[in-house]
Amino acid sequence: MDAIILVGGPGPRLRPLTNTRHKSLVPVCNQPAIEYLFAWLERSGIERTVLAIGQNNEDLAAAYAEGRPGPMRVTVVEERERLESGGAIRYAVQTAGVEGRFIVLNGDVYLDFDLRGAVAEHEARQADLTLALYEVEDPSMYGVAVTDADGFVTGFVEKPPLGTSPGNLVNAGAWIFEPGLVAEIPPGAVRVEETLFPSLVARRRRVYGHRLTGIWADIGTPARYLALNVALLAQRNELLHAPGASIDATARVTASSLGAGSRVEAGAVIERSILWENVTIGAGATVRESILADGVAVGEGANLARVVAGSGATVAAGVRVPEGTAI
Repeated sequence: MDAIILVGGPGPRLRPLTNTRHKSLVPVCNQPAIEYLFAWLERSGIERTVLAIGQNNEDLAAAYAEGRPGPMRVTVVEERERLESGGAIRYAVQTAGVEGRFIVLNGDVYLDFDLRGAVAEHEARQADLTLALYEVEDPSMYGVAVTDADGFVTGFVEKPPLGTSPGNLVNAGAWIFEPGLVAEIPPGAVRVEETLFPSLVARRRRVYGHRLTGIWADIGTPARYLALNVALLAQRNELLHAPGASIDATARVTASSLGAGSRVEAGAVIERSILWENVTIGAGATVRESILADGVAVGEGANLARVVAGSGATVAAGVRVPEGTAI
């Protein structure tokens, strides 16, 4: 069985981090985010994954131009125009020759569930489409799926205002497609979430909702991206630093990851933060709940809290950066 990963979007919600790196390549605990999806698909027995890449995503296309190590093949399909999710699925199926049932994933999610079990459930329910659903406390920023007692989807509500949602099950960005559905995607650049899915439900087709458990994350914003990293670090119960990263013996670093070549100098404090490659934290500086992209330099005694700094940004010595700043 094949999988299609939708990675066409430019990742505007993750800026400034995505100004210089594709959103699927941002490091999660020092690995490109998309590698977690690859590893999960491979463990689940997927034979080939098709990367549906959008325009101006040359860095992602180059990263997997020759595939990747392991038994699962990776095929790159590059769009010539913006197609949205529906057009991207159709183009990937046609261009890569996808046959039979297939999986579709949004490229900006982290998930790890029993895919084989979900496919078996899809078959047992004789579903045309299965949507992976995840229960969240606040569904107001997501598309909510309403299900009946048997788990079939009966309706959708897009980003319901806080306190008005009919449920807490949100679209987790993983879908099991029967092959005939491709012909039912409307022509042009359309989103299946807004066209095909509601149409199937309105026509009383069998759209099943498979509930996920465990860690799921939409890493499309800096806050969610940071939260995922911190959650995975908590699972490991350790500090994560890549080869070549250095921490002075008098510095204090907790619940954080450091990329290759990063350096934390004497007396600095790093808490619940993500440092990409070649980041320098000056002596006595404090960095809390922040994301610092590659090449960021923080001067001595500077103070950062909930800051997002893009590639090559510089914070002068002694500066207290206002909380929530994006540099």
